[in-house]
Amino acid sequence: MKKTLMIISSTIFYLIGIIILGFYLYLEVAPKVSMDELDRIILLFLLALFFYLGSLLLSKYLKNNKPMKFCLYFIFILYLITLIKLTLFDRDYGRVGLNFFNWNKENIQVYLRNNNLIPFKTIIEYIVRQDRVALINLFGNIIAFAPMGLFLPLLFKKQKKTFFFILTNIIIVLVIEILQFLSLSGSFDIDDLILNIGGALIIYSLYKIKKVNQLIDKIFLIKKEEQDNALQN
Repeated sequence: MKKTLMIISSTIFYLIGIIILGFYLYLEVAPKVSMDELDRIILLFLLALFFYLGSLLLSKYLKNNKPMKFCLYFIFILYLITLIKLTLFDRDYGRVGLNFFNWNKENIQVYLRNNNLIPFKTIIEYIVRQDRVALINLFGNIIAFAPMGLFLPLLFKKQKKTFFFILTNIIIVLVIEILQFLSLSGSFDIDDLILNIGGALIIYSLYKIKKVNQLIDKIFLIKKEEQDNALQN
């Protein structure tokens, strides 16, 4: 009876998650509907929560953590898609997508004029201003890459080593910046790189703490040997 209840509950949680996913995708493509950052965060949190609950029950029913690993990969991919959309395709932030036909003298001058290669210049400006736009940009850049500090070491063994983790995040940020440059979408700011990497490192540093790692082990049903590897540099 208990196992039957676990399967039924798991199925219900997955179905709710699929419905939320469908609703989220509809809002993303609906021409007359727009979502702000809070809307996306709420929907993605609910989506992740219901898929997590479904995977947790299914993993316990099957007595292995494969459904939970699948859930983590699924949520990670969804996070990457959202990150790409925000950094390359969100018109609210002046993104024009992968449109490489934007090159003209005026657009190039505007792009170059908005660039910043001086570390901490923009960060100091945000701190001094302390208005809504400044705070959104400051904390938004930190939060945007914070999930990398959990997903990368959980899903990929090499990312448990600090060097590879930092290198991977730098490469991801630079790829995004290069694509923005090629499409003249947004601008390059060295402080964005600092804030992005800083946000990822904050979560990664917490993940490396033994007690936190043990808690994550219980939450995501990570095997003991996987947990031990996660604590090694």
